[in-house]
Amino acid sequence: MNPILSEYYGDNTRWFIATVIDNMAPAGYEGRFKIRIHGLHSESTKDIPQHDLPWAQCVLPTTEGGVSGIGRMPHLLPNAMVFGFFMDGIHSQTPIILGSIPHVELPTQVQLGIPESGLSEEMPEDFFVKVFNANKPLEIDIKNETAGAIGRSVKRNREKVSIQFFLNLGYTIKQSIGIVASLSFVSGMKTNLTTENKGLADWSESRVADLKAFSNDYKTFFTQNSFIAYELRGTQSAANIRLLQSDKLEGDKGTCSIFCKYYLKKPDATTIKAAERIARELVERIT
Repeated sequence: MNPILSEYYGDNTRWFIATVIDNMAPAGYEGRFKIRIHGLHSESTKDIPQHDLPWAQCVLPTTEGGVSGIGRMPHLLPNAMVFGFFMDGIHSQTPIILGSIPHVELPTQVQLGIPESGLSEEMPEDFFVKVFNANKPLEIDIKNETAGAIGRSVKRNREKVSIQFFLNLGYTIKQSIGIVASLSFVSGMKTNLTTENKGLADWSESRVADLKAFSNDYKTFFTQNSFIAYELRGTQSAANIRLLQSDKLEGDKGTCSIFCKYYLKKPDATTIKAAERIARELVERIT
């Protein structure tokens, strides 16, 4: 037998269980998922950074076309638990996912890609105590208007409070400014929910429904900041992973671009450039 092909044939099968870390594969890797394999990859992001983890292929049913992009693509969310094997046996370099394992769990720091130098290991309830304390309304907060325009001083105060909020949660100054600059452009830091404005992050209708389920006080600045943190720790963790891997404000992999594209779902150049302009203004104001 060809010695190269022998890697993919025989009795040296190695099975694994893994956690999906990223479901936003780059061009050329469509249908793959970045995974952290239990028992093989250290849980420490210091030992194995997110970008060093493998992109695993998936098995699809024979009812799909299988060529030229014909058929449905596999769909797994970050934090999904998957089961598979290595096609190259003992070399363990070519993972393939056979299926997912249903489970219910709250995401951990490592699964969401939060550096160990950032947030400490903590129980989810401790995290939301931190959210409350970080975002606890000050005397400048700031009136919590729920409709109409807000004044320039309130807008600036909200930007300042939001930056401090994300800093307190372990984000870097550039990550925090990138988040807030993007929010400032799409909403003007307004929290009202109208046909023209869908809250602090200008959410889609479905995410507004999630916001309303998150808290009865969904219209307030306090709650909407907390909801952003909640989404970044859960349904929008793919955006969070990318954000945490960046520490520059501008450019394709800058925090403004990442937050606009992957959290706000606004990838257009106009939005990104405007967010970068506001970020530069925020830097000038706080330094």
